[in-house]
Amino acid sequence: MYTVSSIMKSPVISIEADKSVAEALHRMQEKGISSILVTPVAPGAPRGIMTKRDVISKVVSQGKDPQKLKVQDIMTPGLLITVPADCPLREAAALMMEKDIRRVLVTRGGEIIGIVSDTDIFRAVEESGWGADF
Repeated sequence: MYTVSSIMKSPVISIEADKSVAEALHRMQEKGISSILVTPVAPGAPRGIMTKRDVISKVVSQGKDPQKLKVQDIMTPGLLITVPADCPLREAAALMMEKDIRRVLVTRGGEIIGIVSDTDIFRAVEESGWGADF
């Protein structure tokens, strides 16, 4: 049976919300990842995720300068669900559909170790075949 950690492609990296989008993109490119965890800089501020999709939809399409734009201005805030690394992929996918979210944070021993997106799940299904035991 597949678990979320079995399809997780890279470890999670984080960036502070007040950093520039350009810096976040640079870190993402260095690590070869498409999502980064955004940590708040002020008490009570929301935690979030910034994705390459956010950059395309909010920076490029609006003609903004990624050097001047802060990560907190384009991150996807809101419902960040965590699942344990050994969570069956089927359960994680069902939770994502139920909560209408695109990615979950993967934890091991209470620490966030990665992010799994719906795209990761689709890729795993395509690579393993639709009849695989997910």
